[in-house]
Amino acid sequence: MAYRPSKRRRHSISDTDLNLTPVMNLFMVIIPFLLLTAVFAKTAIIDAYLPQESGNGGGSQTAAPKILIVKATEKGIELGGIGEGIFIPMLEGNLNYKQLSIELARLKNSHPDKEDAVLLFPPQIAYDHVVQIMDAARETTGENGIKKTLFPIISLGENK
Repeated sequence: MAYRPSKRRRHSISDTDLNLTPVMNLFMVIIPFLLLTAVFAKTAIIDAYLPQESGNGGGSQTAAPKILIVKATEKGIELGGIGEGIFIPMLEGNLNYKQLSIELARLKNSHPDKEDAVLLFPPQIAYDHVVQIMDAARETTGENGIKKTLFPIISLGENK
């Protein structure tokens, strides 16, 4: 004997569509927010300092301490200050960074107490050249593979 179905179960099941508009609106806000706040590449920051001025107020005629000046030109790299008179010509149309490292290591050996340098670049120089000269001025790798710090406190300027 079969039981008679209950009257409570006689309601018809209607096909109702889900309203996905609020969910899609939420994703339309969240996805751009997450893309904007994501960090895709970390950059390193190199601190650059300006050379310190003597505290005499400019009243006396004392000579300012000499610092290293590295000037990139169209013909090569000129060194001034403690490296007065050193010129590194271009090698096959490119700046000679290896010779620059050698000359800076010699200057550091003769002036071990000096740590600051001023790097001067023409306005049209490529950014890669600026970074390579900064790297050469900050440290060098010796024959045995040990890195040696040269002039870690660097300042940047424009060579007109």
